[in-house]
Amino acid sequence: MDVFLITVLPFTVLALFFLAMLIIFYVRTLVYGMPNTQRVSDKGETIFLGRFFMEYWFWLVVNPVQRIFVNARLSPDVITIASLFFGIGAGIAFHYGWFALAGWLIFAGGTCDILDGAVARALKTTRKAGAFLDSNIDRFTEIFTFAGLASYYNGTWVSYLVYFAITGSLMVSYTRARAESLNIDCKVGNMQRTERIVYTGFGAVLSPIVSTVLEPQVEHPLYPLMIIALTIIAIFSNLTAVRRFLYTLGKLREIDKSANK
Repeated sequence: MDVFLITVLPFTVLALFFLAMLIIFYVRTLVYGMPNTQRVSDKGETIFLGRFFMEYWFWLVVNPVQRIFVNARLSPDVITIASLFFGIGAGIAFHYGWFALAGWLIFAGGTCDILDGAVARALKTTRKAGAFLDSNIDRFTEIFTFAGLASYYNGTWVSYLVYFAITGSLMVSYTRARAESLNIDCKVGNMQRTERIVYTGFGAVLSPIVSTVLEPQVEHPLYPLMIIALTIIAIFSNLTAVRRFLYTLGKLREIDKSANK
């Protein structure tokens, strides 16, 4: 019964709610057109995450919660710290095999990652210290999450996939940060942090349901859906990191060539 309460029941209730709201959002889009959220436009859609689903999440979760936080004048730093605790919670949940719970915590942390900057801009409290805190907390959050997965899959071949995924994820962020420190705007690539959150979260939330069919009565399931999500993240995050590396290197060589003329 405990496993059912942790995995199947929350998924069923939340999935039905989000599915119903998705239908409502789709109808609303047909009637009034697609919303045009500035943050979504700045992010841009990729082959892994379309604009429709990003606008849906902003409409359903981000915008209403943002209004509550702004009215309460909640510190953006508090929201940032909350995302860290959600990440730690996700890692712990993965360690114990509570994949659905980990997925919800990942989505909660990802939403906080969107909200801290949005609330800071709305309250006109944006500052460099907050941006620095946010970027570092993001890295710690990803490390804790993947550490939980590595712990769960320890002793299996999937652990190597987890290591490959976290390497790519961290290098995607590092290459952009290093490029920006050299005054190069480097946002190329499709497997960015938002995509990693979505794929890890959905992989975790849906895994227990899929595994009740594919791995019935298995004491320590491998969760094939999670493996698929990790494979996508591992391959394309590393490709994104390589693409950013080559893009930045090319730009720097152009600058060096111009300077030497």
